[in-house]
Amino acid sequence: MVMNWDDNPKFIYEREPSRDILCIDCKRFYSSVECVERGLNPLTTKLVVMSYPSDDPSERGSGLILASSPAAKRAYGISNVSRARDLPFPYPDDLVIAPPLMRVYMQKNMEINNIYRKYADEKNHAVFSVDESFLDVTDSLKLYGCETADQLARLIQIDVFQQTGIYTTVGIGDNPWLAKAALDLYSKHNRNMRAEIRYEDVPAKLWNVQDLTEFCGIAKRTNKRLVRMGIKTGYDLAHADYWRLKTQLGVVGTELYAKAWGIDRSFLGQKYTSKSKSIGNSQVLNKDYTRRDEVETVIKEMADQVGTRLRRSGAKTECVSLFVGYSMGYIDYKNPDKHGFHQQMRIPLTNSSKEIAETLLIIFDKNYRRQDIRNIGVNCSRLTFTNSLQLNLFAEPEEQINDHKVDYVVDTIRKKYGFKAIVHGTSLMPGSRAISRSSLIGGHAGGQGGIESEPHGKAN
Repeated sequence: MVMNWDDNPKFIYEREPSRDILCIDCKRFYSSVECVERGLNPLTTKLVVMSYPSDDPSERGSGLILASSPAAKRAYGISNVSRARDLPFPYPDDLVIAPPLMRVYMQKNMEINNIYRKYADEKNHAVFSVDESFLDVTDSLKLYGCETADQLARLIQIDVFQQTGIYTTVGIGDNPWLAKAALDLYSKHNRNMRAEIRYEDVPAKLWNVQDLTEFCGIAKRTNKRLVRMGIKTGYDLAHADYWRLKTQLGVVGTELYAKAWGIDRSFLGQKYTSKSKSIGNSQVLNKDYTRRDEVETVIKEMADQVGTRLRRSGAKTECVSLFVGYSMGYIDYKNPDKHGFHQQMRIPLTNSSKEIAETLLIIFDKNYRRQDIRNIGVNCSRLTFTNSLQLNLFAEPEEQINDHKVDYVVDTIRKKYGFKAIVHGTSLMPGSRAISRSSLIGGHAGGQGGIESEPHGKAN
């Protein structure tokens, strides 16, 4: 990159890293796994993975659609943020509704990534998500008799399908960003489910993007800020005022400018250190909660879950926040545009489940006016990573130490025997969600961390 203080930075592609990077995505992963388990074709079967489906086919389920097959999406116009009510009812005879089995999906993910490791060693293999992985195959082409990365990508697609029945799409590029862009923008539209973007393709394949939210890393909020700056397309972003982007968006602005030019200087072998500054959890309830005591039960369980995650991370929080979302049918007539409340509170440094729960209930009490509730979220920020016990001067020291011991004992038992080996009394009360949710596996959107049904680190 050449810097010119009177103009935008200029990138010289000959000086940028150029590798053969593959970004591989398992097509409709959850629904595909469910289809394969049933001996069905993932591309032609109408199947949805839905939380809380009814066991009685004459009743409508109440859950979220977590995944849907391509055929189901086309037939019913649904997405992965749809709900049971968005499906035709009574359910069509050719529609398969599957409850989520995260443990099965994670096992399949491990199986597929073991296949990838045949084509790239550990240093050149990075798992991006449960259904996406990056491979640097620059040094593997000759080993498999391939002249191009596209040829090797085809071999991997065939290998994965023959061993698992899962279809994969592949993006290919000179760096991870270009490979990801090729995957997201073009591979799904090609019959062979592969696409490639090299540096010379940037003007034709990145600058023609009309909706910047199609770029990985540009969410709706960021896109709105860009639109206010007059930046609407890939071309606009690449030719925007770099210094204005940096001034208004900070480091994010400079990264977006580089992305528009296809620049990414990261390597798969680089160690990544998480910069997360908060630990939290949210959930969509399986029904509308209209009773105060049942909502409080869920909040206490979530405090316990987040407290467990804090202690596992060796972290303590001094800022706790609560989000409550109203059900779709609820209208606050005093504030008809209000769909929930979100408030935070500063507290002395802690990772005590009891103290976090008490703070959340104070926030809840201030804002609850008998609303119908469907979403609850808890978050702990302003983290300090320490294992020291800091006593609150305004509480009895002996009581604080005892609470610390209780958390330690509970964590130890659950780590060895699983969440359900010891539960708080609130988890046996009406409205409780923790025990039923513990049957899911940790890692599903971070949702079950702290309440896994299996011992920590183990899954059958």
